[in-house]
Amino acid sequence: MTRSLTGMTVLITGASSGIGAALAEVLAQQGARLALVARRRDKLEALVARLSGSGHLVIPADVADPRACAGAIAQACSAFGRLDTLVCNAGYGLVAGIAATDEEQWLAILRTNLLGTTACIRAAAPLLLVQPLRDGWRGQVMIVSSALARRGRPDAGAYSATKAAQLSVAEALRIEWAEQRIAVTSVHPIHTDTEFHGAAAGRRWLVGAAEPRQTPAHVAARMVAAIRRPQAEVWPHRGSRWALALGALWAWPIDRYLTRRLAEERAAVLSPEAAKSKG
Repeated sequence: MTRSLTGMTVLITGASSGIGAALAEVLAQQGARLALVARRRDKLEALVARLSGSGHLVIPADVADPRACAGAIAQACSAFGRLDTLVCNAGYGLVAGIAATDEEQWLAILRTNLLGTTACIRAAAPLLLVQPLRDGWRGQVMIVSSALARRGRPDAGAYSATKAAQLSVAEALRIEWAEQRIAVTSVHPIHTDTEFHGAAAGRRWLVGAAEPRQTPAHVAARMVAAIRRPQAEVWPHRGSRWALALGALWAWPIDRYLTRRLAEERAAVLSPEAAKSKG
């Protein structure tokens, strides 16, 4: 059953830039009412100033704090009376080897990427589970994971682990809430042209010139389609889904490719000028 975006209430974490901001722009154009959550108030206010419609909420909050998650959900529910779609998009990257990732770094990225997701879900559950049906659905949880949920990236093992954990949460929750008519959708982008890669903790996240990339607008468009007609998983780059599925059956080709890419990336870190000359 198709859900109408007009008048739909959507809360988006990590809404100040990248995929979150692109999603907000498309949903606002379609008449949705938005609660926009991120740490940077100035970025959120600038986003709201250019959005279509009115009445959108700016909620400065850090999802690493479960009390802030609960407060953001409560503020949105109080303002709108219901929550049709919760988009758990906030997160950050970490470029470091497994053995080089210390306990503090592990805990920090888990608090934001994984526990920030589950804290928002937990806070939204009391409303989602009892609110009336709208267009055949009581609500939806959309978790922005990554293609790396299916295959960990070398030198980004901790980040990959949080994305795999988000996928496991989505898979379990989708069955737990199926009878309540609450859709659960995981989203699996590949490299997306946002500030994410430049802002990753640790070393800069390098992307090879030949690797496929996507724009935030492309990812947002696929997400909007899955909000209109809920589905289990969204893979904005369809080829990555099948490549990773085959990689689960035959690991050695992916191992070989990633081994080569890791050597190239480490060489680029040691010799940036040489890497530029290779294109």
